Amino acid sequence: MSINTVLVNDRVRIKVKFVDVDNATGLQIAVAPIGVSVSILKSDNTQIISTSATMLTASEYYYDFTPTVPDTYKIVFIGNISGGTSITVNQQLYVSTSTDEYKPVITLKSDQIVNFAADVYPLFLNPEELKAYYPEASLLEIGELVHYHSTEVKEVYGFNDSNPSSGINFVSLEYIKAACACDLSKTYSYGGDDDMSVQLGDLTVTARNFPRASINRGNAVTWCQLAAAYRKEMLAGKTGPKGMQPKGLPNLPIVNSRNYIDPDTGRTTYLTDRDMYGSSRKAGLSDDPMPNRGLRNYD
Repeated sequence: MSINTVLVNDRVRIKVKFVDVDNATGLQIAVAPIGVSVSILKSDNTQIISTSATMLTASEYYYDFTPTVPDTYKIVFIGNISGGTSITVNQQLYVSTSTDEYKPVITLKSDQIVNFAADVYPLFLNPEELKAYYPEASLLEIGELVHYHSTEVKEVYGFNDSNPSSGINFVSLEYIKAACACDLSKTYSYGGDDDMSVQLGDLTVTARNFPRASINRGNAVTWCQLAAAYRKEMLAGKTGPKGMQPKGLPNLPIVNSRNYIDPDTGRTTYLTDRDMYGSSRKAGLSDDPMPNRGLRNYD
């Protein structure tokens, strides 16, 4: 027997509060009736009590009821408002005995299954956006796929509590949508998108999905190919260019002391040892183990 069960000969205080809705704000406001009557009926609509309720506050009233027979009792409070209007409040009270618990006769006509989804954060895309493409899929199934690919995008960009995902870009959102549609198409497309044909009399139109060396938005014809193109763009935008090492050793500064401006052309030239020291003089040894290219501007 449940803890909140009301037994025969128990004294029960039944409370009611009268409220109304403000048309301007849409919020509930308390209503103070000028008088409140209470009626109690059994399950066969036999009225056993008809009296006035006791006021607690201007909008709250109560009535102390002691049932003597197990049954389903209907309690009706009627609050009379100035101007000739009234507010009616109905309640149900189930009364049992100490040995048998009274159960309501209203039950479900068939079994109902209620599904609950937990731990679906992050969810960067509303599952309702994909419901129109695959109406046979449930929102729970779509939501789990959106959560899976949203977690992938979160790991790529390194989103965390200190770095919120409010600035997620368009390509990432489109990737999540295309990737979820790709997964759903494997179940609800019935035959796939690789080969489709339409025949009208002697006219036959066939669309085939030929393999491509490089997938992009321009040549993608299925959800899976479009998801692959968006994912490639997403990863390309995340990574930067490779580091480039200019001419010279990494541990030596880049010093170009041998530049020479040609007075005739005004362009930079690179002098050789013969030009700098003459035909009979040789340059000293250099500590640089790398060979000097000695390229001229016009070479």
